[in-house]
This record gives sequence, structure tokens and C-alpha cells, in this order.
Amino acid sequence: MNKINLYLFLLAILLTKPVLGQVNFFGKPGLLAIPSADWNEEQPLGFSFAYLPREFSLFQTNTNNNTLNMYSVRMGITSFMEMNLSIAYRPLLKDKIGIGDRQLDFRFKLLRETTFLPSLVLGITPPGSVSPVMSHDYLVATKNFHTGIGTLKLTGGYGSPYVFIRNKKSKNIFDIEIRQKHDFYNKLYLTGFFGGITYSLVDFGGIMVEHDTNTLNAGVYVKIWDRLYLQGYTFEGKELAFQVSSHFNLDFAPRALRKYEKSLD
Repeated sequence: MNKINLYLFLLAILLTKPVLGQVNFFGKPGLLAIPSADWNEEQPLGFSFAYLPREFSLFQTNTNNNTLNMYSVRMGITSFMEMNLSIAYRPLLKDKIGIGDRQLDFRFKLLRETTFLPSLVLGITPPGSVSPVMSHDYLVATKNFHTGIGTLKLTGGYGSPYVFIRNKKSKNIFDIEIRQKHDFYNKLYLTGFFGGITYSLVDFGGIMVEHDTNTLNAGVYVKIWDRLYLQGYTFEGKELAFQVSSHFNLDFAPRALRKYEKSLD
């Protein structure tokens, strides 16, 4: 399928299918590459798969030019904390690195959105992540503006230019060193200020534009079935990427109560 056909396909879905919410390619609430401060109070369990073209892979170098398949699972632990695990699978290196690099991070809700204040979330990657390239520590805010012609969502934040790495040669698990992200594959993902805009004309669809501190990206998100979501996006208008995700609520009522509530509908 060429680029024009894919754009038309995504647009057709956007106009005909319902949708709710979106996640970034790490599988956490966000736009395309950047995170957002969106928070689901129902403590969801989420799964996602994202395809990134080789030109915009986190691991791109002159000798390691691979497409990237990102597998992620996210779980709400408490009303103010979520955990996310991502695996970066690179097909051309499967014989050397196996399933790929892993990354574990946590999101903490600092503020809930109010009439005048945005929601605020802190993201932290603990020291010891297998791949420092995937590490990111950030503070992000999101504010929704509901109008008569749709909903406008603004997201902005700052990503730390440093990464915390545990010294594997030391027996002391608290032996931590601080390095610059630039030292690893010359990458600057979420290093500095980032931001994005999401616009939804109706509550079942949206378009997105963002700057992830490195590239300018745009895309759409759609709902295919009850719990299945699709995103299509482009990096700098040069390469296409896509993502499929699914979400399940963990904070549900007992079966007897849900059956009773359904009988009242």
C-alpha cells in the first residue's frame, strides 16, 4: 500500500469509526512519540504494538539501521501510579540480541485537571534499564478545552537530558552514575521541551500534531472495535508508522453488581 492510499485509508476510518483515547509508541497515554498527562481513574491494563521506520528508530546508527517493533504493556497499580514495560525488537538483530532491549518506567499523577488547572504527571525510568536509549524522565501537563466545534487538548512538558545508570561492575545496587543521553547513539528523545495538540471534532476521533524535541510529527487515532485502537502517523512528513493498542479496565465492580446495574438500564 503506497503512502497516498494509506492516508486515505486512515482518513476513511477516522470519519466512520468511533474512538476513545490514544497512547504513544511506548504504550502510555500520549500522542505519537511524546507522553501526556492524561489519566484513567479505572486503572487500565493496556497492550500495544508500534512499528517505527528505520530512519526514525531510537537505535539508528550508521551500522545499525533497523526498523523497530515496540511491544508494551501498561498497568495501573494505584489511583496515582502506573507501570509500563516496553520491549524494543529489532528484526535484523534478532540473532544477536534476541527479543531486544527492555525498559521499565513509572508514571505518577501529581495533579488532576480542574477548570483552571491542567493535569500534571511525572514520568521516571529507574536506574538499571537495559537500554539507556529508551530511558526518559519527564514532567508533563495536559489541558482540555471543550468548545462548540470540538475538543482541543494541549500537552507540554520537559524531558531530562540526563540518564541514571547503575554501575553493573559494582556490588552496591545504589552505585549510580549520571550520564547525558547524547552519549548513547547520539539520541535526544524527550530531551528538553516538547509539546503537542490533539483536536477532536467528535468524541470518537482525533488528529494530532507534536514536536518531540527532535522531530515534528502528525497523525490520527481511531477506534476499530470496543477495545481495539489504531493510530497512523508520520515523522516529519517523510516516513509512516502505525500502532495498534487495546485497553481493559481493572477497577471494575463485582459481577453481581454489574449485572444489577445492567438490569437498570
